Amino acid sequence: MQEKIKEFLNNMSINSEQTKKVYSFALSHFQTFLGNSEYKDYDLETILVPLIQKEIDVYMLLGKFVGYLTLRQDATNANTKLSIKSILLYVAGVKSYLQFYDIDIIPYKLKNRVKLPKKLKKKSEPIKAQDITTILLSCTNARLKVFLLVLASSGMRSIEALVLRNCDVDFSSSPTKIHIRPEYSKTKQENYIYISDEATKELRKFIDSKAEFKKPDDLIFSKQNYYKDSMGPIHIYRRLHQHFIKLLEKVEMDKRKDGQGIQRRTISFHSFRRFVYTKVSNTVGASFAEWLLGHSASVYWDSEEGERRELYIKCMKYLTFLDYPTIESIGQDFESKLQERDKEFEDLRKVEREKSILLEEMKSRLESLEEERNYFEESTNLREDHIEVQEKGLIQYSRRGRELEERVIKYEKLISELDKKIEGLRQKSSKKEQGTKKRNIK
Repeated sequence: MQEKIKEFLNNMSINSEQTKKVYSFALSHFQTFLGNSEYKDYDLETILVPLIQKEIDVYMLLGKFVGYLTLRQDATNANTKLSIKSILLYVAGVKSYLQFYDIDIIPYKLKNRVKLPKKLKKKSEPIKAQDITTILLSCTNARLKVFLLVLASSGMRSIEALVLRNCDVDFSSSPTKIHIRPEYSKTKQENYIYISDEATKELRKFIDSKAEFKKPDDLIFSKQNYYKDSMGPIHIYRRLHQHFIKLLEKVEMDKRKDGQGIQRRTISFHSFRRFVYTKVSNTVGASFAEWLLGHSASVYWDSEEGERRELYIKCMKYLTFLDYPTIESIGQDFESKLQERDKEFEDLRKVEREKSILLEEMKSRLESLEEERNYFEESTNLREDHIEVQEKGLIQYSRRGRELEERVIKYEKLISELDKKIEGLRQKSSKKEQGTKKRNIK
């Protein structure tokens, strides 16, 4: 391996061996692309100099690499194409390699000039508890069976389970407590989680059956007949995955997802993790489910060891698959829940019937009220007409009253004037009489 490539991959492996593996595939594809294109005079190291000196346009180079990956067909595997996810990973790997050696790649220019295929978001089919039971009952490989029980009762990632040591399992705790080492956790966080009593029983039996590798730091899922260099988690994963694929074929559950390229099967080791999250979340809430699976949980959710243990115990019966009394109790609980739901439906139907009767009565009452309202409006209109006539009559009477009042006032004035004239005449007549008497006396 060339020195620059080795340096880059070693740097990538500091945080994740898986990243190193994927990026090595990406560089391998990039080398093949260079050898079959106009850049055939360059390799992974010599291409760096003209890119730094801008003699080769890095965006054009990456665009042509995307085109190569999109059209590439694997002649050794029925001419299948790469999946969109693989294309995006390989482009990211090459971009990281170029940036590692000081080749500037500006994000907005990359977005505008290099068109990447869009990743399609599809809903994954959830695995059912009955499917897990079928898989476990059909499994004849003891190591794989224990591995699946641990995954299906804890929700831990495959790599977290593969690197479990004997000292990471606390059988004295109830339920059994498992130590997740931070260096193998995706989030780089240490965690302590639990496995079911069913998984505990099979795990203890598996450990006791091993003639070797019982030291505290020995990996639980390593086998005694492997050489020391072959006992790493990657090798163990490959062996277990091979057995798992054969098991899925045996139970006819090896269907692959739809899409371009070689797609993963609908059931994988990760399916058990999704199953655990769903069951735990539905039973005691999403916060505990996030904690159990080792996600970056809410900073506000905090719980003591005893409380977390109690929460897991509530979920345990839903993470049990071969313990028939427990499964039977779950079935009985399910039947009782169905009966309760049927009763609720019957109560709802009864309420609906009563509601229908009440609605009919209300409708009839409304019609009656409508008739009364119409009658009242007609009566009101008649009264208003009558009142209007009365008002007109009163106005006429009032007008006549005012006229009579004016006439009375006028007559009173005339009478007053007549009284004054009569009084004046009387005074004159009295004066005349007095004057006559005086003359007669003389």
